[in-house]
Amino acid sequence: MSKVNPRQGSSGSIGTAVLGSLCLGGALAYAFAVGGSLMAQQQPGSPTNPEVDTVSELSSLPEAPVGRLQIQVIDQGRAYVQNLTCEGDPESDPAACAEIAQIGTEQTEDQDGAENPFAEVNGDAVCAEEEYGPQEAFITGVWAGEEINTQVTRIDSCEEARWQRLRPVTDPLG
Repeated sequence: MSKVNPRQGSSGSIGTAVLGSLCLGGALAYAFAVGGSLMAQQQPGSPTNPEVDTVSELSSLPEAPVGRLQIQVIDQGRAYVQNLTCEGDPESDPAACAEIAQIGTEQTEDQDGAENPFAEVNGDAVCAEEEYGPQEAFITGVWAGEEINTQVTRIDSCEEARWQRLRPVTDPLG
């Protein structure tokens, strides 16, 4: 006949129950503290809250870019083609969409005075005649309602600067 230790079974159960209760309490406290911040909050100026709470026009966010581009990059005899689609939703669009839009706001204007991240090098630009690489890219499509059909190379310092500026689309999209 074996002896049964009544304390062995009960102390293990009590310890497990206490530990489980502590974990559950911590999870509930965390959910209460953090969960409220994850819920959608009513934004000023939304249809249910028509009050607009802005100090100046500078505090409004720029519109997210909309466009569809096809980029063909040729590098030392190898080529790859990638497509970039920006639907205007910063949360679901690829990061390259926002990067190109930012370049457009900081960058040169095209001949019509419009912000254009794909603007070609001005014909009056003074460029160093140094080749930076054999790569070239052909970018076609529509960006912010404008037709894009341009070639980017690395044949001189001006084109190299343009290549570097457009790296969000000339590098492989992730």
